[in-house]
Amino acid sequence: ALWCQARAVHTTIAAPCSYELVVKKSRFVALAAPVQSGDEAAAWIRAASDDQARHNCFAYRLADGSVRTNGDGEPSGTAGPPIAAAIAGAGLWDVAVLVRRYRLDGGAKLGTGGLVRAYGGAAAAVLGCAQQLQVVPHTPFSVSFDPADTGTVYRILGRYECTAPAAPVGPEGSERMRGRFAIPEGEADEVRRGLAEATQGRVRMGGSEAPTGADSAAGFGEEASDCLIVEQPAATPPP
Repeated sequence: ALWCQARAVHTTIAAPCSYELVVKKSRFVALAAPVQSGDEAAAWIRAASDDQARHNCFAYRLADGSVRTNGDGEPSGTAGPPIAAAIAGAGLWDVAVLVRRYRLDGGAKLGTGGLVRAYGGAAAAVLGCAQQLQVVPHTPFSVSFDPADTGTVYRILGRYECTAPAAPVGPEGSERMRGRFAIPEGEADEVRRGLAEATQGRVRMGGSEAPTGADSAAGFGEEASDCLIVEQPAATPPP
């Protein structure tokens, strides 16, 4: 799990990967990597570019909807846009793809159509080799409850990721248990209702009311502004 700004379920790739192909004695080396911001994408592209390549062309597509392409001197529309189209066609977000082109001895000109097919094909091929991950936004969720309600609370929250195991807070003899979980955004309201009904309102949940006493002293109710996302393997499309 990690923190990020993404607010919708989307699919990305698990790790950097590469793919090479040769078209009419032009060698295309495609590289792909998961990124989470424009700055991260730019830094990876700078590091992965090769001064010995004739062209270092790239595109990236982020979960916030932003897309950037660069053809590095290739004819307009023949490199960056086909790479971006391959990312979109694969249904991926938070991904950067760089395609380096090396001209081999005796290499023929590819023409605009040939360049579009070569850059787009190289990008599609490298993405096809990548393991995919589904990114699911989760809401950070704090709970404070009487020790006697521990079993009830965990019966409802036990299937979710626990980011801070429940521990006692407050003075001895009047402790309350406090823990944090990660709840899929679409399920948070249902979880709140279930906890309130099961404990007859004894449980307090982060953001639901102003904390008092031991809850306040322990920082209960203070939630991060970003969402928590959980990554899980996604089915990789067949070749």
